[in-house]
Order: sequence, then structure tokens, then C-alpha cells
Amino acid sequence: MIDIVLRFLEHDEYRAAAAVVARAFVDAPTTLAAYGDDPLDRLALPYADFSTFFKALPSPQVGAFCGECLIGVAGVSPPGGCIGSFLRSAAAEILDRPTPGLGDPSRVQVFWAQWATSDTVDEHWHVGPVAVEPGFHGRGIGGLLMRDLCTTLDSEARVGWLETDKERNVRFYTPLGFEVVETTTILGVPTWFMRRDPQTD
Repeated sequence: MIDIVLRFLEHDEYRAAAAVVARAFVDAPTTLAAYGDDPLDRLALPYADFSTFFKALPSPQVGAFCGECLIGVAGVSPPGGCIGSFLRSAAAEILDRPTPGLGDPSRVQVFWAQWATSDTVDEHWHVGPVAVEPGFHGRGIGGLLMRDLCTTLDSEARVGWLETDKERNVRFYTPLGFEVVETTTILGVPTWFMRRDPQTD
């Protein structure tokens, strides 16, 4: 049996990480609402977004490896590096525009703007994307990644913050110490915002 190994990603592995996330999220409610019905659009457009996202992050990202194959990712943005920091000032203008139609690539900005508006103003580490390669769900890989990340948050006394568009994800994050602090609906998609304060033994 091959063990799952967690380690920080090298910069030349970020494109592979973006591909894992894009495949894992291809049928997610936010992806469907943002990018439309064509599954190729829902794969290629988020892949481009996540590739840019990973390359811009100053903090190392954690990957789960099966042998040499990357099969899971836990992304995190450090204080000052998340969507609330760089988009909050433009969020109101984006949300005031007419909503782009389904299939318009700019439609995803509505989600980004709402996430930025709801982002906590407290210093925090913004968790996500967290994704496991399709076909390998249910093996505890996501839990391994998140427990590792939460250990880091606790050791550095950091607040964790995330948003999710699935109620089953809320049930996944809650035992890890995250609590729902806000709910909203974005382009018809229910969205939960969750916070985790540092935990001590």
C-alpha cells in the first residue's frame, strides 16, 4: 500500500495543483453558476484562474502526493494576501454592475466581490482552495491536508477563514474547529463563510 505524503509544493508544481483544483471543482455549484454549462469552459477557465492564484501567493501551499502524483491541495493565503485585501475596494462597484449573463467570463467576479465583501477584517489566513483529485474522494486525503493546515494555524496562533458552497463541506470543516459566521446566496448559490480561531490543548 502506498502512503500519502504531505509536503510543500515547489513553484514548478503549481500548474499541476491548479489542474487538480480545476478538475475537482468542475461541477461545484459556484463553478456552474460562474462559468456555465460547457464542462470544458468549467475546466479551462478556472484552471487559468487558479494558475494565476497559486503563482501570486507568497506562502507555500501543501500538496498530498501518492508516489510522485499530486492528488490533493490545500491552499492558503497569508494575512494581507487574500481576496478581501486586494478586491474589497472594488467590490461595491462590481456588485453594482448589471449581472453578466451565464457564459460571460466576467461573471465569476460577482463571486469574488461578494467573498471580498464578507471577508473578515481581522488578521487571518484565508483557506482555499482545498481539493482532492476526482476518483480519490472518501479516502481521508482532504482530512489529512486540513488537519496539517490547522496544526500550523494553531502553532502560529492564526485565525483561519474560508467560504464554501456545499453544506457537506460545512460538515467537513466543523469538526476541525471552523464555525459558520455568515451565510448568503450569490447568483443563486448558497454560500457559507466559516471562521476558526486558534485552538490550544
